[in-house]
Amino acid sequence: MGSANELGHASDALLARLRMFCFPGGEDRGRSVSAVRTREEGEIRASLGARWIPFRADQVIEARRSSFRWEARYQGGRIGWITVTDAYEEGHGRLMVKLGGVIPVERVRGPEVDKGELQRYLASFVLCPSMLLNHPSLGLRAFGPHSLQVRDRSDPTGATLDVEINVEGCPTACRANRPRMVGNHSVLTPWSASGAQFEEREGLCVPSRLEVSWGLAEGSFTYYRSQVVSFEAMH
Repeated sequence: MGSANELGHASDALLARLRMFCFPGGEDRGRSVSAVRTREEGEIRASLGARWIPFRADQVIEARRSSFRWEARYQGGRIGWITVTDAYEEGHGRLMVKLGGVIPVERVRGPEVDKGELQRYLASFVLCPSMLLNHPSLGLRAFGPHSLQVRDRSDPTGATLDVEINVEGCPTACRANRPRMVGNHSVLTPWSASGAQFEEREGLCVPSRLEVSWGLAEGSFTYYRSQVVSFEAMH
């Protein structure tokens, strides 16, 4: 284990490399961003043997506080179309599923949801890198030679996220032990999210494709993949 000074220098170096990658036009443009709004088109599935279901989702990710809202719509087969809201707002996470966008069929809240949704927010920095500059309680420290551990210092759940960074400064993967609902219970499960095809949009270098997986006993289970079809930096 390195000394505090060594870890501090490593954290500074990794963060500087990450910032250079995320803000190709300079950090001033990133500091002016309060949030980003994205639209994704992709597909999602509930289990390894389940079919992929197409969806379209709109999301707002805030840069100055831990907050996001992801709202998706997809066909639910014979039961009609379904809307899903995944969010972390005002210090709490929630997952809500509605039939026809009106009738609630599932609502999940609680401390484990708070933790899991905050971890999802932390991983969203790849789409909203301005939080690296603007979020006052975001904490980052070196966690190995090529990874940073990220947390919100004001969070009571102890949620953390590990970010892998390559030699160019690109965040290649985000990993965490994240609560996963199994029936009525929550089980801590390895989780990973990655981006691909990074490109500059409004002064920020962000991915055009996203993929998310659970690490199950039977192997890696990719349950989410999408393309970012629109991106707006909000000032």
